[in-house]
Amino acid sequence: MALSFSNKRYEDVGDAKILSDRTFYFVMALTLMFGFGVNALEVWLLAEYFAGWNVWVFFIVYLVMAIGGVCLNIFSRNPVLSFLGYCMVVLPVGAALSLTVPAYSFATVQSAFTVTLLLAAAFALMAVLWPNVFYSMWKVLAISLLVALIWQIVSLLTGIGRSTLVWVDWIVVLIFCCYVGFDVSLAKSRPKTLDNAVDSACGLYLDLINIFIRLLAIFGRND
Repeated sequence: MALSFSNKRYEDVGDAKILSDRTFYFVMALTLMFGFGVNALEVWLLAEYFAGWNVWVFFIVYLVMAIGGVCLNIFSRNPVLSFLGYCMVVLPVGAALSLTVPAYSFATVQSAFTVTLLLAAAFALMAVLWPNVFYSMWKVLAISLLVALIWQIVSLLTGIGRSTLVWVDWIVVLIFCCYVGFDVSLAKSRPKTLDNAVDSACGLYLDLINIFIRLLAIFGRND
């Protein structure tokens, strides 16, 4: 099957060194662990610091850094710049988590973390076994996520369908699980360069963080 549109950007690697599969996936895993480690430190050490920020300043800085980081990660072919973009995504996400995670009990956070790992592993395995299934899903996933988020915003603002929010959360979890499969499929088919390893890790990081946050909301409704 031909590569999807999302992979065409990565076909021309120029003079970039091609890594072995083992090294490529090791770099991806190391990059992911770095991001989650930084987030854990932010939650542990900086929750009070970020809580003192003005909400609008926090929101603007979050958007500027996160969007700028994603763009830098996607469009740069330099692994150093791509990693810088990844860090620009990780830091504001960790700041947001530092304001969110302490509101939940340890048991809830542990459950959300464990289920996130299990779901990610399951969908990554399915992507390895049936990559073409996930290649063909990007349009459906994008539309489904947009509809689910719009419905949730409407429900929160108007109260219409508020009782269905938990189902919307589960739907969004499923959508991002499919994104895990999609990004794993893309990572498998990309040329195995250092820059592509960082880019692939960034996509998976965002998928896993979104699953974790949604599971926190689901499991912690009584917290």
